[in-house]
Amino acid sequence: MTPAEQLCLACGLCCDGTLFHHVRLEPGDDAAKLKALGLPVRTSRGATPVTRFRQPCAALCADRSCRLYADRPGQCRSFECGVFQDVRAGRMEAGAALRLVKQARRQADDVRRLLRALGDTDEHHAMNERFRRTKRRLEAGGADPADMDTFAELSLAMHHLSLLTIDKFYTKAGAK
Repeated sequence: MTPAEQLCLACGLCCDGTLFHHVRLEPGDDAAKLKALGLPVRTSRGATPVTRFRQPCAALCADRSCRLYADRPGQCRSFECGVFQDVRAGRMEAGAALRLVKQARRQADDVRRLLRALGDTDEHHAMNERFRRTKRRLEAGGADPADMDTFAELSLAMHHLSLLTIDKFYTKAGAK
């Protein structure tokens, strides 16, 4: 396993609901097989149906490995975060990349801690979705000053995590 590939097992941000809300199935992905393997695959009822499953991924293990790795969907096979690409291309040393991954994971864990403190304990939804839901609930009124202080801390933590993920983890057009 290459140093770049080892980063994935240290990271998991693309699977744990930090980077993405869902995984969209592509032509050639076997939705029935993925469903049988335990992924909650759903197809929308719109004019153009979209088949996808929510993040965090049900196949993500505690050690950040994927229990469906050999059968993972095309979007999962093709995604390479910016940190992975930088290490593979020699633009970043593996040690620096691992420190960056640990920083992002700490920030994501802090956001999850603050969400739980504000009453959102639903770990089965993506982080941004949980943040927006908490924001709507608090803005609707009835929150005490302590909760509003915690929400301010949460908003700042989300902002810092967003800046880091946009800058280092999401890929830019034409990058590889």
